[in-house]
Amino acid sequence: MVKKNKTSRIDKLLETFHLVVVNEKTLKKRKIFSASRLKIFLVSLFVLTVMLSAVFLIIYFTPLKEYFRGYTSTELRASSLNNAIKLDSLETLYSIQNNYIYSLKNLLSGKIDFEDLSKDSLLEAYSTNDLDFVNINVEDSILRAIVEEEDKYNLTNINVDKLSAVLFKPANGGISSEFSLQEKHFGVDITLPENSAVYSVSDGRVLFSEWTSETGFVIIIEHLNGLTSVYKHNSSLSKTQGEHVRRGEVIGFSGNTGELTSGPHLHFELWFEGDPVDPLDFIEF
Repeated sequence: MVKKNKTSRIDKLLETFHLVVVNEKTLKKRKIFSASRLKIFLVSLFVLTVMLSAVFLIIYFTPLKEYFRGYTSTELRASSLNNAIKLDSLETLYSIQNNYIYSLKNLLSGKIDFEDLSKDSLLEAYSTNDLDFVNINVEDSILRAIVEEEDKYNLTNINVDKLSAVLFKPANGGISSEFSLQEKHFGVDITLPENSAVYSVSDGRVLFSEWTSETGFVIIIEHLNGLTSVYKHNSSLSKTQGEHVRRGEVIGFSGNTGELTSGPHLHFELWFEGDPVDPLDFIEF
């Protein structure tokens, strides 16, 4: 009985069927297709296998695989890693830059005394890798930025006595207030009409160019050999942070901006290797 059932099933699989194609109007036979159930099954399986193989090969050997999870290319993974590293570096640089600008604003507004700062404390603070600037001491932040800039631009050592031969006069006007360490007046006040041109004393790069509440529009330029020049109370600035300037180039226009001013003038400071120096010793006004 079992053998008979098996035989009947095999016979059904091998049983041949005819598919006749006829003309609808004339009923004339056009084509006859003959196939068994087994043949139809095998052909269908073969076609499905070929289609799946073709789809797999197309996805595997073409960029289409990148649209499927887990099939990213080596180049894409390398690019993603490089982008992640660059993003991390940019975040670190952005944090350092923001903290540096904040520290300079405090320094220029008089909230921090430059004489109280220690270079040794800067070196110690600069060697740490903690970027949580909220809790970092403000003095250490300023010193950290100064040492970083000095390392970049302090290329050679020059004699201070030679500075007067290369420095350009920052503005055309008379001196109303001179340099005084005792009074913590680290520069000279130059009286001149409002909106008069202000010049860079030497070639350099703009380190800071912003507005402060106490000193108005301020621009700081970092020169070679540890020299830095500061220009305060301007009415407007023509240079932005990061720009390079030439000796005698106009960097802004004088004014009467900020709380610490009583009339149109330019407050000019000159710093050499981190210490304020008297501009009258090096520039003829």
